[in-house]
Amino acid sequence: MATRDPDASPEGAAPPGTQAIGRALATLKLLAECEQDLTVARIAAELGLSSGTANRVIRALAAGGLVTHNALTDGYYLGTGAVLLGQAAQRGFGLDRALPVLEQVNAETEESVNLAVREGTESVVMLRVQSTLPLRFEQHTGARFPLYTTASGKAILAHSVDTEQYLAALPERLPRLTEHTLDTPAKLAEQLEQVRRRGYSVDAEENVAGVRCVGAPVLDSDGRAHAALVIQVPTVRMPGARLHELGARAMTAAKEIAQFVPINRNLSR
Repeated sequence: MATRDPDASPEGAAPPGTQAIGRALATLKLLAECEQDLTVARIAAELGLSSGTANRVIRALAAGGLVTHNALTDGYYLGTGAVLLGQAAQRGFGLDRALPVLEQVNAETEESVNLAVREGTESVVMLRVQSTLPLRFEQHTGARFPLYTTASGKAILAHSVDTEQYLAALPERLPRLTEHTLDTPAKLAEQLEQVRRRGYSVDAEENVAGVRCVGAPVLDSDGRAHAALVIQVPTVRMPGARLHELGARAMTAAKEIAQFVPINRNLSR
């Protein structure tokens, strides 16, 4: 008769410590999304924790240097440890080497430029160089949107191994973010085929009203994309002729990034 490990978790239960780790990660994500210091009481309220639990989580993160206390506000913000982890992750993904490419495209076009990756069914902005022109769309790194509404998402989906599975899992009517959002999987599939033929994708005010984007896939050696470079422009500065011009520029930049970003790490998973 087999004996049971006394330290093992009950069948179907989370391993010991998983809940604490989950709370710590949720706290870090919350602090990353906020532009101001958060008190323990605010963190507890946002995450549905007791004040005692939130306090223990914050103290553990502070001890590890991941969060820092502001004595003036009695709030907490991401600490130097989090900054160092972020910098290490950027180097691992090759984002430090991709940034000059984005900066060059920004300098040439005067428009905002993003590098986005896929996480499940969403496109996530990993790197961004903002336009300095007065009329621009404000966005931040970490912003995430449905794949089917974005130029980055469509550029990646057009060159993904699971495109058919993704399309099959979509509802018959897609939730719309604007009046221009594609509303059926069939329309999306048609656009993905256009992306494959043309080499770049288009977001014609489908994600944000008044903003048009072009996106080019960053391809690995097998022709698969897990990232995309996007040029983001207010509609008033994006006539048809310029859309094609910027699409071609996005393709050139994406090919340059593909030479050194370690896409084989499979950023989409």
